[in-house]
Amino acid sequence: MAILLGDWKLGQGAVRCLVLLMILHAGLATGEYKIPQEALPTKSGYLDVKTPTATSLFYAYYEALDATDELSKTPVILWLQGGPGCSGLIGNFGEMGPWRIGEDMQLHKNSNPWNRRFGLLFIDSPAGSGFSIAPSSDAIVTNQYQVARDLYEALQIFFSNSAYKSRPLYVTGESYGGKYVPALGYYIISKAHKLRLKSEQPLFELQGVAIGNGLTHPIVQVQTYGATAYYMGLVDKRQRHVLDNLAKKSVECILRKDWLGAIAARSTLMGSLREMSGLTTLEDVRKSVDYFTSANGTDYLTEFVNKETVKKALGANVNTTWEQCGDLVDEKMQVDIMKSTKWMVEALLRAQLPVLLYQGQWDIQDGVASNEAWMHTIVWESLNGFWASERKVWKEEGILAGYVRTHENLGHVIVAGAGHLSPADQNLRTQRMIEAWISGKLGSLSL
Repeated sequence: MAILLGDWKLGQGAVRCLVLLMILHAGLATGEYKIPQEALPTKSGYLDVKTPTATSLFYAYYEALDATDELSKTPVILWLQGGPGCSGLIGNFGEMGPWRIGEDMQLHKNSNPWNRRFGLLFIDSPAGSGFSIAPSSDAIVTNQYQVARDLYEALQIFFSNSAYKSRPLYVTGESYGGKYVPALGYYIISKAHKLRLKSEQPLFELQGVAIGNGLTHPIVQVQTYGATAYYMGLVDKRQRHVLDNLAKKSVECILRKDWLGAIAARSTLMGSLREMSGLTTLEDVRKSVDYFTSANGTDYLTEFVNKETVKKALGANVNTTWEQCGDLVDEKMQVDIMKSTKWMVEALLRAQLPVLLYQGQWDIQDGVASNEAWMHTIVWESLNGFWASERKVWKEEGILAGYVRTHENLGHVIVAGAGHLSPADQNLRTQRMIEAWISGKLGSLSL
């Protein structure tokens, strides 16, 4: 048997392949795709926190693939996505999780996941993000205290499981996680202090926090956009002046606590920069399409996660339509966006907690210049020593991987060849970075 397709004549073997492809495509289109057994999380589903602002927080946990110690001592990494309102499944299926979704709508092994040595926990936070459930739209969080409280309650439930109890915890995240991470870190150490005053032991102990490409201290960070774009050759001097004036408007609003005015001015600034520069996204100046978007405009991550079989496999509510980033949470958090959590980072540093700040070099939005600007304003007795320490070149197999500076409990890493979602762009480099940091060997990256 043969089939004529235009000028092509297909033999029997080719016909068989064509039919199989058609069946596969039909299965994917109707949601019949099944996650391979080996790609399923160790545990996933809901942590029923039942706070005033959250009913159940969705989570997915992946145990360490090759732990260097017994599991009872193996650290657990918590990953928090940004937004506000973005789902942790972005990190799971697109960045540091053990499996990544491709444009072909198939899962592929991540050659360098963060759960190689450590457990890896993703939580959709706050409620209303991803698959997490809020009591009502009116109850969605509006501030960092509520975010931290709900996450803490979720962690209490997670670590009450005997398999995870007392294991070290590292809280990590990116983008708006630059606020979630220090807020949760500060909440945890405050709770632990109160428990110890009552001679009680916490279920888990925080061992460090890491922020990638974070928005942490907006009043300083917003003022770097014009200069960064100018020195990258993306705008001219006149355009930079326009951008700097828009940044000043945002700063003025922050100083008088006009939080909605401040975010509106920042949004205008970012929109103007995109228009002037012609960039597709401020998250990576190299990209012609955004993250997880194919050349034809398809958002393949969203299409994959919304398949009913995928939702069932993950233990998610099948009636929930998953979005990468939820508009309602973003709307509710507008008053919070331009507020600072720098003072929380300072508190963590003074508490001798290891803090890692890292950025991909091609991110304008929350990249190197933006973060170094606010880092220079940190109130910490060892800050001068930090900036006086050597910034070392980091190479992997003789190829430039980035730059590393570390002093006492503060580390700073610039990931070469990465944008806003650094683990998505450079999985090996960020895996090496996180493993070295948790092992207390961040400085060895430069060797």
